[in-house]
Amino acid sequence: MIESGSILVRGIQFRASHGISAEEQRAVRRFQVDLEIEATEAIAHAGASDRLQDTVDYVEVCALVIRTGTEESCRLLETVASRILRAILARYPNTRVTLTLTKIDPPCPGSPEASAVRLTGGPLRT
Repeated sequence: MIESGSILVRGIQFRASHGISAEEQRAVRRFQVDLEIEATEAIAHAGASDRLQDTVDYVEVCALVIRTGTEESCRLLETVASRILRAILARYPNTRVTLTLTKIDPPCPGSPEASAVRLTGGPLRT
């Protein structure tokens, strides 16, 4: 019996114009999303049935992340991440999702490689 199960999708990339400054709003920058989707029941069911429709389709999740991340510009990473998280949970409501949204090479003093925000949402653990 499976006690817990997660689907991991790492390094989903897209380009968009999210940011506070006028420069960021004009320029297209690289973003990356990493996901952990806790879906024990779906994984157990799919493990027995071997049917894609019984689990979380990570190809569909990747397309959803890209579509949501690029459809509208936002000022804050928190806003973009919240929109992506809500979209995943709307499609897969019986999951718990941890999402990390990373802005690659942000225009900041000190030249950081990346800045990121991590959110978790979905059904509470029992």
